[in-house]
Amino acid sequence: MGIVTDLSDFLLARWGEEEDVSVLFHEDACPASRQSGGGQACACACPALIRERIATYRRILADCEQRIRSEQQQGVVWPLESALAYQTMKAFALPFEMHPAFQERWYP
Repeated sequence: MGIVTDLSDFLLARWGEEEDVSVLFHEDACPASRQSGGGQACACACPALIRERIATYRRILADCEQRIRSEQQQGVVWPLESALAYQTMKAFALPFEMHPAFQERWYP
């Protein structure tokens, strides 16, 4: 599962980066956006939406990995579920194609 693990690690790292910088997106009226200290929790919708989207992506990724593992354990000859799961993972990686760690084999 090396190729799948590499892609999974890549996706988790990129999503972790997105989650880290999500705190920078504040609404104009947010008092946290005016403070230079950072790290202050706020009620802005954008950071919460970003974190929610990433949590959904992580759940889908976990499901894809489980489908691939399951078919590998069963020894399925025509692993349709694995192929679809891997294509889904590659589609998730496409927005990061300009990242230096992106690999050509991850194009859908």
